[in-house]
Amino acid sequence: MFCIASFLVLSILGIFSASNRQLAREALDCVLRRVTFRPCNTGFDQKMKAKLVGGVLTRSESAASFINKNFEILSWIFIVFFAVSSFFALRGIYYYYVYGSCNGLNQTGFCAFDPKGQNNAVSAAPLQCKENPPTAADLTLKDVDLSLFPQINNDSKDTMVFLGCYACDYSRKAYPVIMKLVDNFPVNFVFAHYPIKENSDYNSLAGECVTQQDPQALWKLNDILFSTEKTNLSDPTFIQKTVVDLGVDLPTFLKCVEDPATEAKVKNQITDITKTGIFGTPTVFINGKPLVGPKPYRVYAISLAGLFYWLK
Repeated sequence: MFCIASFLVLSILGIFSASNRQLAREALDCVLRRVTFRPCNTGFDQKMKAKLVGGVLTRSESAASFINKNFEILSWIFIVFFAVSSFFALRGIYYYYVYGSCNGLNQTGFCAFDPKGQNNAVSAAPLQCKENPPTAADLTLKDVDLSLFPQINNDSKDTMVFLGCYACDYSRKAYPVIMKLVDNFPVNFVFAHYPIKENSDYNSLAGECVTQQDPQALWKLNDILFSTEKTNLSDPTFIQKTVVDLGVDLPTFLKCVEDPATEAKVKNQITDITKTGIFGTPTVFINGKPLVGPKPYRVYAISLAGLFYWLK
């Protein structure tokens, strides 16, 4: 068993050292002979045992004696620990590739590949005081009327719902990734603006009024609002100039923005969004499965089309 343990360790160390590569070759030869029930013809196990015990002996006779007597058992323990740690390491890599987190979907624990947790970061939504704050497990589209929101209908069996705020940094990071996915896959897409930042309400009204005049113009407006300087989002003059550039009639737009019926409709939309249990933006639902935070493109694509999405 020590031959196996040595081979695993020396194979890694051999990447950086020629001497360790030679020892790794000897360890491999020993492993191959042991699995065929033959003794190591190089005496590798005894040589390495002598080096290890000798190194410990200079520091502690009792420790060296313990290692010498329990050498095989300690080798087995090392193999078990190595196997378990390797399993969790490989699982973490798989989780990161598929979910954007080493700990699984929407899990915010530390991940070496995303140490700052950016793939799961959100701008917190205003929540009423609750004894148990909502989590990703509480997110649902069950009671939400998606017909209230602008959407792209591709007659697809797949539906993606994007809940985001124009002024949220994480939504601004996720939006172009989501739209790339919409361009690459014939998915039904629903967009819902959830204003969680100050002075974002006017943006919701503007989006609704643009949709009423020209539904296609909304997507161009989204492209602009998610990419422009955030200071422009709170500037009605900028918004008005933008919608005019998109071909929207300004007097009709201004009348719509000031109409109490428009405000009531937007509030109704926001009320419906809160039924999802949203606690931050961006939140994306793909066929009902929630993904919280700005995930990499591959994570959304895998959730939509499967692990081998690039074959589609």
